[in-house]
Amino acid sequence: MESELAIEIKSVDADKIRSLRHAELRKGQNFSTASYLRDNEESTFHMASILDNKIVTCATFYPEKSKKINAVKSYRLRGMATESNFQRRGYARELMRAAFLELKSKEADFVWCNARLLALDFYKSVGFKISGELFDIEGIGPHYYMYKKI
Repeated sequence: MESELAIEIKSVDADKIRSLRHAELRKGQNFSTASYLRDNEESTFHMASILDNKIVTCATFYPEKSKKINAVKSYRLRGMATESNFQRRGYARELMRAAFLELKSKEADFVWCNARLLALDFYKSVGFKISGELFDIEGIGPHYYMYKKI
């Protein structure tokens, strides 16, 4: 059995995770598509799993009301990505555990995302639920709206 190095999970600046977002979520598209309008807002935070000084998993969170479910203080999850060579090793799960604690500290009661079909089982495994029908995001593909109470 392969032994894994210790993972460090911490908040990082958006510019540290854009290359991973681009490589895993925006292949074949312009690098600018890996930047989000809210990346540099004060209320936005970015989490990364770092293994041997390399970011292997990332996710971005910012306050945004959900149009589907009422919540007092909801956050949106965007840009969740794990480098393909490091998938299915628990790094994303650990990042989400840390993110849920951070969301609680910000008094969030709810987190939501638009999840790609390939990510459904992962999101379900960390407590997200599907709401609504499958829909398409132009240039990216089919998604489901998913949410989790914090």
